[in-house]
Parts: sequence; C-alpha cells; structure tokens
Amino acid sequence: MSHRIRKAAGIAGYLLLSTWLAFHVFCVFIAPGAMPPVSPLLLDGYEIAEPYNEALFLNHGYHFFAPDPGASSLISYAVPRDGDAPVVGRFPNTNIHPRLLYHRYFMLAENVWAFSEETQETVQQAYARHFAALHNATQISLDRVLHEPSSILRIQAGGHLDDPEMFEVEPIESYDFSSDALDDKTVAQRPGSR
Repeated sequence: MSHRIRKAAGIAGYLLLSTWLAFHVFCVFIAPGAMPPVSPLLLDGYEIAEPYNEALFLNHGYHFFAPDPGASSLISYAVPRDGDAPVVGRFPNTNIHPRLLYHRYFMLAENVWAFSEETQETVQQAYARHFAALHNATQISLDRVLHEPSSILRIQAGGHLDDPEMFEVEPIESYDFSSDALDDKTVAQRPGSR
C-alpha cells in the first residue's frame, strides 16, 4: 500500500511541478507580449498572469522598441553669452562614442520623467549644474525635446528621421548658479519666467 501511495505522490508532484513550470513560462512571456497594440486574447492572458507577475516582479512588459515605441525624450540646453549666440547642446548627442555609452545616456534622459515630480526637479537641476560647469557658465536653461519616430510612409515619401517637425520642445526651467542667486535661494525659475 505504501508503494502505491509513494508512486501516486510522485506522479502528483510531477504533474504539479510541470503545471507550475508551464504557467511560469506563460507568465514570463505574456508580460511583454501584452503590450499595446495587442489582441484581446493576449490581454485576457495578461489578466490571468498579472497577480503572479506582480508577486514575483516579473511584470516588466518591455516593448523592446517595437512595434510602436512612441516618442523619445532628450534634454537640450542653452547657455546665454553676452553679445554672442548662446551655446546650445543636446543630451545625449549622436557624437557620443562608444554607442553603448550613447544608449546609457539616452536611458538617463528618457527615464527622468519616470520619477516623482520632486525627484525630476532634483535630477534636472543636477543636469543643469553639470552642463553649466561644462561651459563655465552661471546661467543655463533646459528643455525637454520629444522626438517622434517617423513612419515608414513618411520616409518613403522623402521624409528624414531628423526633420524638424518630428521634434517638440517643452521648456523645463532656467537656472542661475551665480553666487548672488544661490544666496537668494533663486536657483531655478519656472519656464514662464525666462
């Protein structure tokens, strides 16, 4: 009798383990597979897997830059100069090499807006301070640049990836890092005060 119980327990354990493993693989693949645009069937599967994925922090849902990655976020800056054109730059810029370093900088710029508003302001001020120091300046203004990807039809019609109409600029803040401004605690002014 005990031999039959052990055999039944072994089969039951094998079935439970196999079922769990199949469900686990399903959950790992459904998270990125259910990113929009997607079929209702995949969304239903995602809802089944969501509690498990949340509990084990498997719910990343990476887009893998396709099929519809959306606009990318860059940061541009302008350093005013007396009697001359301002120094302008963009973070990241395409001249950064190796390419992996460019990608790391791109992720830094892209993810600023994933933080809380207070943290965003701290990171933006740190970027402003860095770029101002880079150009030995006390004043600088930052903008968020949203770059919409071009569609295939647009490229086929003669458009380019860097056409100006594919970029939208949103002012962030103007910063003054001079000693007077720092003493007055007026380091940053809102975009409307430029």
